[in-house]
Amino acid sequence: MDAKTTGRFIAELRKQKGYTQKELAEKIMVTDKAISRWETGKGLPDTSLLKPLGDILGVSVGELLSGKIIEEAEMKDQTDRIILDSMKYSSRMLANMVNLVLFLIGLALVISPVFLTSRKYYWVGGIVFIGIAVLRTYLKKEGKTVKLTDRAFYAVGIAFHAISLILELLPLGAVLIFAPSPTERVIHTYSYFDLNLVGYANFSPMLTGILTVAVVILGITILCRYEKAKKRKKAVFVCSVIAFVLSFVPLFMFGSDGMTMISYVISAAMAVSICFQAVANRRELSAA
Repeated sequence: MDAKTTGRFIAELRKQKGYTQKELAEKIMVTDKAISRWETGKGLPDTSLLKPLGDILGVSVGELLSGKIIEEAEMKDQTDRIILDSMKYSSRMLANMVNLVLFLIGLALVISPVFLTSRKYYWVGGIVFIGIAVLRTYLKKEGKTVKLTDRAFYAVGIAFHAISLILELLPLGAVLIFAPSPTERVIHTYSYFDLNLVGYANFSPMLTGILTVAVVILGITILCRYEKAKKRKKAVFVCSVIAFVLSFVPLFMFGSDGMTMISYVISAAMAVSICFQAVANRRELSAA
């Protein structure tokens, strides 16, 4: 069962019957946008609509889902195949929903320090949830564990950099140390993107954040066209390394007070990202 094949078949049958998308939509009480979405392969009709849609177009539900007219001799085999494909499709949709829920729970926990006065480290659990969601997304396919591909390694690496970006946005990672008197020191924490840091000549968090944004955006574009992005992969890797080095500059400038637990986690996530990128790039070079 393939959404694009089914969509082309629906469009062909509709035209044979002389219906416009709007006319067909009115017959089964959906919008013409829904018909357009089906015909372009961006989705499948709801199971409750398959029978009435098939009746209107003059085909069986099995033929509708297989995307072709089925000869009577092939009917049993095709029906069995469609049932199995439908079960796999439902399983994938359920897995995707679980991954989305895990990611949203993780994101909520990661940003919880912004809204909660409690000092408990809920964000640690958030990172775990996000990590599980990312790994489930890229290491599972149709319910079976698949061999890690270069793209999957790279995707996990970019996901860890995205976690770094989320943490950098929280007002908990960058530090400014004030000395109102010779014997008193006051420490304030900020987001990596807070302009107060630049005003007090603490440039490294801002530079780290900008490079992190560049890595995540470029990384996503690379994943869309992975095979044709060798130069961009090198650029992302270099930016990742520079961002990692810059993330430790406050430690050398201000000592241990210059970094918080969040900033250490940011650096650690970047290190993991660099490792995954290096493995993906090396595997690709070895395969070449």
